[in-house]
Amino acid sequence: MIKEQFTRNLGIMSEEEINKLHNSTIVIAGCGCIGGFSAELLTRMGVGKLKLADPDVFDVSNINRQCASTHLTVGQRKAEALRDHLLTINPDIEIECYYEGVTEENAATFIDGADYVIDAIDYFAFPEAVALHRAARKNKLFITTAVALGFGTSVLTFSPDGMTIEEYTGIPEHTSIDDLKGKTFPASQYSQNLPEYATEEKITQWIENRSIPTISVGQALGPGVLVSKLILHLLDRQTPDFVPDYFQISFE
Repeated sequence: MIKEQFTRNLGIMSEEEINKLHNSTIVIAGCGCIGGFSAELLTRMGVGKLKLADPDVFDVSNINRQCASTHLTVGQRKAEALRDHLLTINPDIEIECYYEGVTEENAATFIDGADYVIDAIDYFAFPEAVALHRAARKNKLFITTAVALGFGTSVLTFSPDGMTIEEYTGIPEHTSIDDLKGKTFPASQYSQNLPEYATEEKITQWIENRSIPTISVGQALGPGVLVSKLILHLLDRQTPDFVPDYFQISFE
């Protein structure tokens, strides 16, 4: 029997597909922008279990774009605040939180039991993202990520048998996680068509200052596309493009 709150899914999804989502586990590394909105969309669609990881707390500057970020949650752990928010949407969803975030040591445990992996790790935590990708590959899991680009987004999906994040970003395959400290995902690899104001000089400055301009609409577009592609893939309806191909939409 389908719960009343998911009955409007019928017609777009079959009862069998709704039940499949209910029995699925999605792991989300990062509970701010992309991760937070992805978690909310998945919860509203009826996914039965989420595993959330984030070591950070909300601050006032997060309120312009991050799900579960309000003046009431400033200073609260992101994973905890997001969990509480999601439970108000579906009290029956199972949520497991990793308040230490994803690390090389816990990545395998974090993705254990997952059906799909979302990489929404902070841009400046690239080593942790690589650790997550390596664990996903080892377990033959697809992993997807998105980035907000002003009034647009790019979404990239990695196949466990396809191009790796190391290949895609131009680093040696067996580089240690420690040796990746201080490195970031090259902005040019998210998109070849950045907004006009995202000049090479500006991007360099933003990265040096560890403060990249971003707004709510791009952070909503990314999860909308990412979750759509993830769900269609999970339900065996449509296979996404895998890197080096990616999806991009921009209104600028």
